[in-house]
Amino acid sequence: MSTDPLRAADFLQGLLYTHQRANLNTIEAHRALAAVEALLEVLVEQGVIDREAYAKQREAVEERLRGEFVDKGMAVAIQEHPTSKYEHEGSVEIDCESRIPLCGAACCRLSFALSKEDVEEGAVRWDLGRPYMIAHTDDGRCVHLDGENRTCGVYAQRPVPCRAYDCRRDIRVWLDFDKRIPNPALGQADWPVGAEEAAQAALGRPSGPEDTSS
Repeated sequence: MSTDPLRAADFLQGLLYTHQRANLNTIEAHRALAAVEALLEVLVEQGVIDREAYAKQREAVEERLRGEFVDKGMAVAIQEHPTSKYEHEGSVEIDCESRIPLCGAACCRLSFALSKEDVEEGAVRWDLGRPYMIAHTDDGRCVHLDGENRTCGVYAQRPVPCRAYDCRRDIRVWLDFDKRIPNPALGQADWPVGAEEAAQAALGRPSGPEDTSS
């Protein structure tokens, strides 16, 4: 029997395997539950089984349950990208330094899953209670955000969502990017909850879907 000490890389590989196997089971259970709930909802609402309505309802229920499963730690969230993050094209150039006093580095409060590349690389930390979501501090900010100078401690290794995110089109952050008018909800501890509604109210518009892609 080998007496070699367990290497961190070996432990990480074992952890990844365990989480991925557990995630397969969770995915199947999630799909079955979503299908049952969708079918019941359609039967209740329409009284008959309609294929198009069933498919549409199932998709909505799956999305809702996916979020609930991740929040409860019943699923592993991990992103799959066709190429390395270091080959990502289309990164947005924004004058963050001059805007952070207004937005408070809002992007560093958003939650997203890391990729397998991020996890294996080990530079970006993930939430041990919600694998493999980006780790946040108790005040809801990314653990890699320097609290004093508001810079990223892993900028060179930052995940794809950080590279691709464009706050200019996110109404949760800016009511008007060009005029440098931030969303009034940015000061709330639970942001981005309610941020879209706050923006619509401030702009005098009825509530509706906006582009909040992250």
